Amino acid sequence: MSCLTAGTPVRGASMPNSSSSTDCSQYQLGPVLATTTSLPSTVQLARQRNRLRAVVVKKYVVDKAIKESEAEDPMIHISHEVGMMKLFQHVNIQLCLAAFAADMEVWLVTPLMPYGSVADLIKAHFQDGLPELACCLIIRDLCSALHYLHSQGVVHRSVRASHILISDTGAAVLGGLRYCTPLHSTGESRSNLYNFPLHGVAGNLSWLAPEILQQNLLGYNETSDIYSLAVTLCEMANGIVPFSEMPPTLMLLEKLRGAAPKLMDASTMGEPPAPEEQPELPGFPGHPADSGVGDSVGSCSNPVLGRDSIYYTRQFSPQFHDLVTLCSVLESDSRPSASELLAHPFVRQLRKTNTTLLTILLPTQPLLSDSSQFQDDDEGLIQRMKETQMEQDDWCWDE
Repeated sequence: MSCLTAGTPVRGASMPNSSSSTDCSQYQLGPVLATTTSLPSTVQLARQRNRLRAVVVKKYVVDKAIKESEAEDPMIHISHEVGMMKLFQHVNIQLCLAAFAADMEVWLVTPLMPYGSVADLIKAHFQDGLPELACCLIIRDLCSALHYLHSQGVVHRSVRASHILISDTGAAVLGGLRYCTPLHSTGESRSNLYNFPLHGVAGNLSWLAPEILQQNLLGYNETSDIYSLAVTLCEMANGIVPFSEMPPTLMLLEKLRGAAPKLMDASTMGEPPAPEEQPELPGFPGHPADSGVGDSVGSCSNPVLGRDSIYYTRQFSPQFHDLVTLCSVLESDSRPSASELLAHPFVRQLRKTNTTLLTILLPTQPLLSDSSQFQDDDEGLIQRMKETQMEQDDWCWDE
């Protein structure tokens, strides 16, 4: 592996602007927002000095990443992530502002998404799941991003709530581009894929489509993202990650049998259980609903579903249920495309409302407001960054 000198842009990520954006001295680092484990890195709030704006800096420590990645060269995946982010230009896809090496670190600079990820919002404010209208607004933006990627011949391969970021305008922005890959990356004329990056398998199991887990000669394609979309919809609406408490082998068998994620409401949960009974997850008889205890987002307050749980009384719309059902069918060729989902009645209903995602999220406040307020007060942003107190586990980030 070639050595990277300080200030050298990462391959595929050269900046058209002044080289000052690829100099670590141009960024004043603030509090740590998160740490990632699949490829070791630290994510920090920062201020870009020459533009007086808040940004996010993701720092990969190359030596540590190499030591902890036994099977694969981490620099391949880091360079791939940067290259993918610089390749796409879409309002609903995460943008790379700069990428460069500083000593033995690789810095990846992205715009600040002040509301964090959808997984963060669920964990902090919506333990029983997001309102249906919020899910609808997010899924519209997400389908727009996936339609763009798929039209470019790219499969995302890691659609999940922690990879959906919320901007200061309330737009849903798709991140997690480290897992993206072109359909023709195998060098064959057939538009299918046959493998999955090893560093991302454990963290993405619950969201992966059956055809990816099956690893057979048929391979998989962009329709696998649509299945992951169904799991993510249930994750957002339920506050619980489907399949999250199943052992991997059982999960594989259930998915290959056609078990699909379900929205948890009165129509799928049935009657509340007797006090002495422990309820089951809808669609998975024999598996109690301890639903996501551990690393699963939004599950900390739902270890067991009691008789008074909101899941037994609320009701999602038939259109919402239909969308999830269509996206989670076992036969990949039968799933709708992202563009077809944009025309689904569940998404089309947004034409009748002027409600924004930020209105629904009230009284949730962003980490930092629009940095334009700091244009005339250089010390203002610095002080706000110093006052921002966050635990490292508060934000989910690109696992």
